Amino acid sequence: MELKVWTPFFDLDKEWRLFNFPRLIGEHDFAFRPSIDIIRQEGELIVTAELPGIDPDKDVEISVEDDILTIKGEKTEETEVSEDSRYVHERAHGTFMRRIPLPTGVDPDKVIAAYDKGILTVRVSLPEERTTEPHHIPIEIKAS
Repeated sequence: MELKVWTPFFDLDKEWRLFNFPRLIGEHDFAFRPSIDIIRQEGELIVTAELPGIDPDKDVEISVEDDILTIKGEKTEETEVSEDSRYVHERAHGTFMRRIPLPTGVDPDKVIAAYDKGILTVRVSLPEERTTEPHHIPIEIKAS
């Protein structure tokens, strides 16, 4: 009995192309998109991203521009294997970019990042929230 990997989306994509419809999946079978969590804690926005197997010094760039935190980089494939020799290929690789909107007024100099055991942690110091009471405007009534 032959062991065959079931790939429903690839099979469906192959059938879909028979009718010249647009591709269901891109040319790159697996695009790498790191999973992220974002929490707000003690005056900080804490973003954690799973980046296993990535050298953060060479392969990751973090920036803040126009109140947008951008994490971009590339996860490269460790070994070159011909497609004829490949049996199963589930690990994703390629370039990635995650853009996270930040509250207005974040100081880019107060953003710090650390990498430990495949997890990138970016801490964004949030600006102090101003709580002002609404200013009530009296209505002047003129006699007609």
